[in-house]
Amino acid sequence: MIQQNTSKSVMVVIDGLPVEVPSDATILSAIRKLNKDVPTLCYSDRMKPYGACRTCLVEHVGRRPVAACHTPVQAGQSYRTRSPLLSRLRRNITELIVSDHPLECLDCTANGRCDLQQLAQEVGLRTPRYENPRTHNPPRDDSHPFIKLEMAKCIGCAKCVRACDQVQGSFILGMEGRGYDTRVIAGNDTGFEEANCVSCGQCVVECPVAALEEPGTRAFGLPDTTVTTTCSYCGVGCSLNVNVKDGRVVNIVPNPQGSANLGHACVKGRFAHQFVHSEDRLTSPLIRRTGGSFREAPWDEALALIAEQFTTIRDKHGPEAFAAISSSRCTNEENYLMQKFTRVVMGTNSIDNCSRVCHSPSAFALGAALGTGAGTNSFQDVHQSDVLMIVGANPTEAHPVFGSRIKQAVLAGAKLIVLDPRNTELARLADIHLPLRPGSNVAVVNAMQHVLINENLINQEFIDRFSEGYDQIKKELASCTPEWASEISGVNPDQIRQATRLYASGNAAQILWGLGVTEAGHGSNTVFGLINMGVMTGNFGRPGTGTNPIRGQNNVQGASDVGALPNVFSDYRPVTDEQARKDHLQIWGVNPPANKGLRIPDMFNAIHEGTLKSMYILAEDVAQSDPNTTHVVGALEGLEFLVVQEIFMNPTAEHAHVILPGTTFLEKDGTFVNSDRRIQRVRRAIELLSGTMVDGDITNAIARRMGVDLHADNGPGTPINPTKIMDEIAKVSPMWAGVSYQRLEEHGYLQWPCTSKDHPGTEIVHRNGRFLRGKARLTPTPWQEPGELPDDEYPMMLTTGRQLFHYNVGTMTRRTAVSQLTRGKEETLRIHPADAQRMHVAHGGLVDVISRRGKVRVRVEVTKATNPGTVFMTFHFPESRTNLLISGAADEYTGCPEYKVCAVRLEPVMAAACSRE
Repeated sequence: MIQQNTSKSVMVVIDGLPVEVPSDATILSAIRKLNKDVPTLCYSDRMKPYGACRTCLVEHVGRRPVAACHTPVQAGQSYRTRSPLLSRLRRNITELIVSDHPLECLDCTANGRCDLQQLAQEVGLRTPRYENPRTHNPPRDDSHPFIKLEMAKCIGCAKCVRACDQVQGSFILGMEGRGYDTRVIAGNDTGFEEANCVSCGQCVVECPVAALEEPGTRAFGLPDTTVTTTCSYCGVGCSLNVNVKDGRVVNIVPNPQGSANLGHACVKGRFAHQFVHSEDRLTSPLIRRTGGSFREAPWDEALALIAEQFTTIRDKHGPEAFAAISSSRCTNEENYLMQKFTRVVMGTNSIDNCSRVCHSPSAFALGAALGTGAGTNSFQDVHQSDVLMIVGANPTEAHPVFGSRIKQAVLAGAKLIVLDPRNTELARLADIHLPLRPGSNVAVVNAMQHVLINENLINQEFIDRFSEGYDQIKKELASCTPEWASEISGVNPDQIRQATRLYASGNAAQILWGLGVTEAGHGSNTVFGLINMGVMTGNFGRPGTGTNPIRGQNNVQGASDVGALPNVFSDYRPVTDEQARKDHLQIWGVNPPANKGLRIPDMFNAIHEGTLKSMYILAEDVAQSDPNTTHVVGALEGLEFLVVQEIFMNPTAEHAHVILPGTTFLEKDGTFVNSDRRIQRVRRAIELLSGTMVDGDITNAIARRMGVDLHADNGPGTPINPTKIMDEIAKVSPMWAGVSYQRLEEHGYLQWPCTSKDHPGTEIVHRNGRFLRGKARLTPTPWQEPGELPDDEYPMMLTTGRQLFHYNVGTMTRRTAVSQLTRGKEETLRIHPADAQRMHVAHGGLVDVISRRGKVRVRVEVTKATNPGTVFMTFHFPESRTNLLISGAADEYTGCPEYKVCAVRLEPVMAAACSRE
């Protein structure tokens, strides 16, 4: 909810020094404002003061000592942080704590970085006078792969419990017992995994001793270097500290100064990094033999072959015989270089990235309606919202750190509306949950728009001053009643009205959406409808408001921002725009191509039609991630020449003529852009694996072999210079004109628009109704049925999505210890108990899931998280090939596929068949 600091400033004196602080500040914050400090064991900046350890005692001059961490300052009062009395008190407190703590410091992994050890040294304590009163010595619990618990070292500060509650919002941990026998338990003392621990590791981060630790430090010791970089999993963009020893990653911890994550991380960012050192990394170029197998080849041979084939195909068949797919897993600089290679070297606009199959409807609708294809507000704004509406998103699993912030906002009082076919964690927490059928988003959003207008819940002044098109949408929405939408969606019409009224009641209401909108039948129209709701209620341009997509992958925003799209250059400047073309001619030295570039689905169609002959695919496994897998694989098999750049062999690479071994985010320098337009540095933490090349270096080397200098390096044979590439991006991108590596190092991050070298960046776009396109466009959103509907033969609706412990097609996470967790081991079909009973399928049994395009076999998970009539699967496991089932139906504006809407039937696998599995 909206949090306004209305407290006045007061003056207090700390150790004789005056300091001005807010009237509700604690003594500890006043001390730290003077760059002073006092000992703390139970305090954390990320949590509410607790006051358990009492080591932070200070003297309130003229009164008794008080705990600085939670005691508010009093105007005009004086406090002392150092005195003989305080030294004696702190030593006595420390001695009591140490008396119940093992003293084998040299045998402890926290030796040298233990808060208790440091405190004991500060107060001069060597050996406690008291006999250890512990009545038992519990064994160390190593059952969890990442979180190791040794209760003998616990000091009872409860930081782990409070981190689980106040940072992660899981409420898994608790304290059991009394006095010296107090211990930390998970759930009902069932163990971490059984208690549904999300394995974020925040409890380990907060532990001041080594009662909670992770295996990396225990196995390898303390790191010899630490590098701060940006996570390569989801679109939150967590800042991470990578600890390295002897060239290997020891562990990864969240950066306490991280602007997007505020010292928090999820299971993947923290623990799913072992793939970097996986033994099956590609370490040499591979060239396909005539018989179909691959042979290793030196880099010179592979690059020469690629240059020769690309040149031949371009010159023989024309530039439109080539297409490239860039990657959201790669840096902005590499994506910019890839689109520049495609346009300058190959002469075509046929460059796309995976945003095509995820959030292209978001970028299209936001750009058309508001003026730029990105979200309007920043992550921190959820704490300023008094109403949050989440549509088709499951951030607590797909974007866990941001999901935790949403939970904390709701627990602090914000109202929550969720539109989702599934009973997700946030749906269970919501004030109103609309469990709409897959594919019915537009109908429900249209009904909500209808209620806003019909019940006069709109901000007419805002509409009149800052928007256009209201009369048209008012007319077209007149018949879109909640009763009409109920017939389509299955949602009670009264619930639709209640949800709309709740949204309209907010002074600062924010709409967030995910792939359940963009991949679920006519996604662009749903996004247009959500934008309409924000405009009609005046919820733009202020903290806590706006319409914001929760982007999927780590750099899917950035890949699009820098022009890896067929219709725009960087900064979403249309390839047909004369000024943009002149700017690129001046910088590039060549006229950019003017052809209509192919989108990813169009590429596969063009191959089947015989017009597209060659492709260059960078770090995208389209044979597993894209819908209608049979159609995609058939296309890849039909190419005359396919180059795939990857870190592992995968289903797409299996069809390549040349495979090039690229690198991970831990082995390169550059930048990523997260979901809220936040540009952050990516820094090399470890050296390149022998035999591999940085992805941008590979693209640059191919261009040089083809006789073109992309001006990305410092001369022939040198690596690409990311600083130089970013400077070029700034020159051709008005919204990035103020971005540079120097400023990123100085400020930590910049949010575009950042239009000049002295521009601070933009947390909130379209402030005070100043929309980038002039006036916001209210857009008609006609109802259309999704690409397919259930029928008698295929009576169930399959929807797909992510789960917490994996990332997209699982290339990276399946090669880490994350896959050891029960919920991350295999694919399941999640089905409601009523449907399971009706279809005679049992929990744990095998079932064939059959669509109009194919069949897959998976185990059944009976759960009320899925509603009747709908089943759910992820797409993380190559052996289950979920996307084999998905149709080629797509959004009419952007070509984004309908992953979330697929009619299927279920056939139980008989016992005899099971025995043969």
